[in-house]
Amino acid sequence: MKKFRNLERYRVGGTDSNMKLAIPLPRTPSGRAYRYSPNEDAHPRHFLIGDVVDDHEIRQDARARMKLEPRSNQTVCPYSGVIADDDEFTHPDDKRAGIDTVRHAAEEDMHALVDDMFADLGRKFASSKSISIKSGPKRRAKPKPHFVRSDLLRELVCDHCGRDYGVYAIALFCPDCGAPNVRLHFARERMLVGAQVDLAEAQGAGLEELAYRLLGNAHEDVLTAFEATLKTVYLHGVNNAPAKPTRNDFQNIDKAKKRLAELDLDPFQQLSPEELTALELNIQKRHVIGHNLGVIDPKFADHAREAKVGETVPLVAGDIREFARLCQDVVDSLDAWLAGSPSPSKGEDSPKLLIASPRNDKLPEKIPTLDNLEVQLSELARKVGLWLAEQSTEGNYKDTTAEGDVVAAAFPDADARALEKAIAELEAEGFVRMDRTLGQRIPFMFATADLFATFDPIACGTNPYADASELLDHILKMVEEGEESIDPSELHGKLEWDLRRFNPALAIVVAHIDSRRVSNEYGSNYVAPYFFVMPEDEISLERLADRLSPSN
Repeated sequence: MKKFRNLERYRVGGTDSNMKLAIPLPRTPSGRAYRYSPNEDAHPRHFLIGDVVDDHEIRQDARARMKLEPRSNQTVCPYSGVIADDDEFTHPDDKRAGIDTVRHAAEEDMHALVDDMFADLGRKFASSKSISIKSGPKRRAKPKPHFVRSDLLRELVCDHCGRDYGVYAIALFCPDCGAPNVRLHFARERMLVGAQVDLAEAQGAGLEELAYRLLGNAHEDVLTAFEATLKTVYLHGVNNAPAKPTRNDFQNIDKAKKRLAELDLDPFQQLSPEELTALELNIQKRHVIGHNLGVIDPKFADHAREAKVGETVPLVAGDIREFARLCQDVVDSLDAWLAGSPSPSKGEDSPKLLIASPRNDKLPEKIPTLDNLEVQLSELARKVGLWLAEQSTEGNYKDTTAEGDVVAAAFPDADARALEKAIAELEAEGFVRMDRTLGQRIPFMFATADLFATFDPIACGTNPYADASELLDHILKMVEEGEESIDPSELHGKLEWDLRRFNPALAIVVAHIDSRRVSNEYGSNYVAPYFFVMPEDEISLERLADRLSPSN
């Protein structure tokens, strides 16, 4: 029985006739895995999990605060603390993409079987003048992970288990071990505030107003982070069901105390009277900065003995750092309440763990290069893939081919064996399809839609996925207006793109339409001469448009 080469890439066990398959989790360019909380109330639900930082040793006093043994087959929702099996933290769109990936691999294996059969027939009739047999290249692009998110990521490293992760809101718990990380989260905010203060202090003469604005922003950020942290812990404690709306209760110490008393919790109690006064004064100062451009009003003058109405409230770097420290002490109490014990890292200086991304050195530039392209290819395979993309004049993968001797001539310094292996790498990743001919060492190559989607940012300086997003806007509008049959030439006329740019974007779109409704005729300059959009296709295209939207 012929080996199922594409399915074998995902095989983790079983037999040839009953394979056990596993699809790798979709990852960011920095290497973190996309995760999605199964808890519908855990907004925003999305988060990332990276690797464990090098040389991290788990302390015994840290284990008492953990919900899970680190590196288990379960995950903790960082926003709600809900524990579930790892598989339950996969985004629904990515689950569907995984199934589609397996289906695609199976289809490719069947294509290969049929292509081999036609290739054998072609060789038998090679000398015939009346019979010509040629198998066509595959049309369907390799599925991509569906879920991405590009807004502000807060990067953390758990100081209990050493797990690197990223969240989009305040994280209460580490997703690996489940230890409360709210103290760590606020310490991260505190460090960023410190960086702003340092920047303000570095301003020279003549930039006093700029320095004041920077200090004002830093001061406001302290209270913003403090308020959000108190509110998040409170809502977690009452299971997101407060007796009444919280409004601005956590911008006021007395009101915050009343709210937290519902949880039998007073995180302010360890502060001295002098510290409480200083904390209250800084909270009032923030209101003056945020709502009165820093000009002292009568309300603030009542709290500050030396303050004079109409003057600018003074902002001192040391005071802002002290304000942040007092807030940190309160947050530390919240952290201890969540865990049932204080953090073993309390009082320790651990800024290196607060903002960390162990693999950020691998992040690609806005315009990628061959070196930072996120593909599992050797240097030579990358060069061959880029070369093939550069050879195309129309971006039509159906007509983008290369004979073995042409490839060899393009890479004279590479021997035949190395080129053969490089092309095999490209095929394994779905960028080309090979067709071997007797007597020809280097196989014939057919490009795929994936080749252009991956290499065009380098080859042409264009982004086929971004272009597909724009193309979808036009297609969905046409469908909304009652058109079911779509003529690519009409679409092309709506855009100021050359054919080379248009076709790769079109290929991404038509890959999400049922193949039975996509013309596969040859002889057209377009990857599809025409196609039909039925309601089920419209849903698929709408979801694709949502995933490709720059706001997601």
